[in-house]
Amino acid sequence: MLTTKQAVLRRFWYAVMPVHHLADGPRPFRLMGEDLVLFLDAGGAPRALRDRCCHRTAKLSKGWCAHGEIVCGYHGWRYDGQGRLTEIPQLGRDAPLPACRVPSFRCQARYGYAWVALDDPIADIFDIPEDRDPAFRRIFQFYDTWRTAPLRLMENSFDNAHFSYVHRGTFGDITQPRPKFYDIAETDYGFYATTVVDILNPPDAVAITGDPSPTTTRTMHNHWYMPFCRRMDMAYPSGIRHIIINCATPIEDDRIQLVQLLYRNDREEDCPAERLIAWDRKITDEDREILEATDCDATLDITRQVESHMPSDRPGLIMRRRLLDLLRRHGEDEITRPPPPSATPPAMPGPDREDTIPMIVDDVRNQAERVLSLRLRPADGAELPPFAPGAHVALHVAPGLVRHYSLCSDPQDRAAWRIAVLLEAASRGGSATVHGAFRPGRQVRVGLPRNHFPLADAPFVVLIAGGIGITPLLPMALELHRAGRPFALHVCAHSRRTAPFLDEALAAPYAARVTPHLAAEGGRLDVPGVLAAAPEGAHVQVCGPLGLQDAVAAAARALGWDGGRVHAERFTADVDIQGRPFMVRAERSNVTVEIPADRSIAQALGAAGISIPVSCEQGLCGTCVTRVLEGEPDHRDLFLSEADKARGTHIMACCSRARGACLVLDL
Repeated sequence: MLTTKQAVLRRFWYAVMPVHHLADGPRPFRLMGEDLVLFLDAGGAPRALRDRCCHRTAKLSKGWCAHGEIVCGYHGWRYDGQGRLTEIPQLGRDAPLPACRVPSFRCQARYGYAWVALDDPIADIFDIPEDRDPAFRRIFQFYDTWRTAPLRLMENSFDNAHFSYVHRGTFGDITQPRPKFYDIAETDYGFYATTVVDILNPPDAVAITGDPSPTTTRTMHNHWYMPFCRRMDMAYPSGIRHIIINCATPIEDDRIQLVQLLYRNDREEDCPAERLIAWDRKITDEDREILEATDCDATLDITRQVESHMPSDRPGLIMRRRLLDLLRRHGEDEITRPPPPSATPPAMPGPDREDTIPMIVDDVRNQAERVLSLRLRPADGAELPPFAPGAHVALHVAPGLVRHYSLCSDPQDRAAWRIAVLLEAASRGGSATVHGAFRPGRQVRVGLPRNHFPLADAPFVVLIAGGIGITPLLPMALELHRAGRPFALHVCAHSRRTAPFLDEALAAPYAARVTPHLAAEGGRLDVPGVLAAAPEGAHVQVCGPLGLQDAVAAAARALGWDGGRVHAERFTADVDIQGRPFMVRAERSNVTVEIPADRSIAQALGAAGISIPVSCEQGLCGTCVTRVLEGEPDHRDLFLSEADKARGTHIMACCSRARGACLVLDL
């Protein structure tokens, strides 16, 4: 979305500048591409006009104020707070004035800032009760221009997954990449989100948190106010409340004015404002470095599949959906940057996505019963981008059919990637197509590597693989071996013929660290025993069937392990899409279809010509989320929260069904 092109966004209040900045005269500001001048009237209230004199288009911000009115510095034409022309010095005081007027905008002071709405506001400025509570002090923290989109800042504010990486220099723990999830309740103004997160508490932060421990927790009660404001209310065990208010005021499509206020329930002598500003500056600078490298055209309509998503992106996906609904309710559609002209047609069939690489299947091998490995090389012979152990890629199996597979090749091999595909007993088209049609020479598109299962930074790592789950662990074993880090790899399967890559692992340089556990030979894995024998501080990484993952998690809990020491890759949701038939009406398309007992909503509507983008087809990724207008969904996904499911306003069309006879969807 290009923010300045969306008319309805002009109908919200934006914090423009501190009122005290106007004490010395008029000041310019650019809001959503509109040049404004702000000044104080005779009563000390802020006023906003277009920054152009009617006479020769000089900027009024180059002038000065006199008795609450603004004087143009070019010829002295004078205007009041409503933009009415009150004097032309060259004509004399008694001469009639021409009917000239500078456009004015709604402007008011709130929380020490001048707020402006370019058109009739459709929502009030949100309330900050602490601003009138004597137990809290208000601190003006930041008023900075950032080169990013306002939506990028907003969704980043609710993105717990970035803490470990972006904020590894302050409070983030790089060894604990799995994010805590928000409980979100949508509201008329946006949403209310709560969670508790564990953070590092370095010496510089002790005075900020009031907690002397090296780690602490944040109990967070946060709000998102449409379109681009947020409240982050952080409570620490010490009783300190650290409440950050942000307004990402849009200047242009690629620039915002970051407004940040802080409210604290302590005193200046407890923790000086200067220290609070310095600590929060360090954190916001970490965000700024990343966000200024993102594309300002943040896509609202996720069905366009411009960006990939993961479950922890849920707050941002809700923002995108709500903003898209807002546009459509006001007769608008999302305006985005036009694609650049292409000199040559796409080299490969299928989707021509910026985040995919045209590749060629170079080699196909049987690795075990019902398991094929594919070696993929870039079609242009260029060097492949790097990937870290645990990463996966999206394989575009056929038009509209995308499947995700872990990379199981050597991360140092930049000439080719390797994936492995298990032929599912109840294949939904992905694995069956690969096994039946993929041969050397086939052209495919492959997504860039994504990593939701990074290798833990621990003194000892226990790798536990179940069947095809060995794929992300092979690069991990190589990485650990090369780094000289201690580890153990346990490979579980029914028999040798069903154990992919077992022979490869037993012939690898790290073979002494590999232990097979083959049920047919009486070698079942003793999960509690393996974890109990691990050195102190060990982490475990497990990939395989859910039963194996549950057994590892249960054994770790029984041994008193912290949950952050267990890392699991869920590569299947074991979702049952079957059930009794029901009807679905696609309201906007005026099409009604029956959903058979053995087909999903997305499959049946696709056959009727109504395409719903899908990816995982297991209710994990959120790609197929669809708005429900009528009817009660039978939720079978792992993406929506329990609160979302209870509201029944959205459904994952790849796997969920209806509880009643019919659903009406916004399609």
